[in-house]
Amino acid sequence: MNQQYLEYVRGAVSLALADIHGQSKGQLAAFEGSAMIRTTRFKRQKVRTVVLEKRRVCPITDPMHCPETRTRKKPFPLIEELTYCTSSWRRAISVLDTHQEAWLRYCYGDYNYHDKQLQVVPYIWEQFSDQCAVRLSKKVRLRLQGLALLAVQVVASEIKGLPREYTYTNLASMTGVQRNNWQMHYAGHWERLLLLIKGLDENALFSVANQRIARRQLLTA
Repeated sequence: MNQQYLEYVRGAVSLALADIHGQSKGQLAAFEGSAMIRTTRFKRQKVRTVVLEKRRVCPITDPMHCPETRTRKKPFPLIEELTYCTSSWRRAISVLDTHQEAWLRYCYGDYNYHDKQLQVVPYIWEQFSDQCAVRLSKKVRLRLQGLALLAVQVVASEIKGLPREYTYTNLASMTGVQRNNWQMHYAGHWERLLLLIKGLDENALFSVANQRIARRQLLTA
């Protein structure tokens, strides 16, 4: 996946997960804008008869005067066009692996998916533990575990165009160590966490694009 296509998928996923439902009333509320009628003209009157060639004919039903009473000329649509056009992306996201779906919803969705970051951290830490070439002490491991969530937030903010920059001094202060100690024992692991999250982002985008293509081909087959 080249960078140009990657940015296209990013934009499509962001649009699909954006909070655009406020532009319409929703499907149930949209029915309130449908045509309503008044039937007061012939209310509780007896059945009328019609004279036809010297015969009186009784109609099966009563005549009704039914003017529309809605305030809008056109009812609200049951679903917005943009919501419908982006539904294929949301369907593709919903069938991804849990960590990929959680990452896409947290990174590219609105605040409703803010808690999804907590589902990403266990996966990132598992990947980090499997790929870590050196044996970590219990104290170092616990401190790095506390930074895994921060790393997820840093990468997501960078992708959204709102980078949160932390110097080694800031990170050392957060973990309760000296700056020199951070550079020697923690800096490399921190960079590794960031790389793992960026790799998760690319893999998730690649997977959702392939899922969408596969589902569309299945529907048109």
